[in-house]
Amino acid sequence: MAAVTYTAGPTLTGPTFTCSRCKRVYAYPVDHGKPIRCECGWWYYNLGHGRFAEEYKPRIGGAPGS
Repeated sequence: MAAVTYTAGPTLTGPTFTCSRCKRVYAYPVDHGKPIRCECGWWYYNLGHGRFAEEYKPRIGGAPGS
């Protein structure tokens, strides 16, 4: 059986958003829309007019002490 590999996503057009921690690039989210869930564990919420809220949610294992 051949190995399963991942291909690159389509090229982003228009404005982009870059994770300030790991530098991954995403399509810019719409105001009050679905948050960006970065692979490094940070979530970015577009509160509107270029204001963002960030929250760390580890992907595996939950918060320390839980």
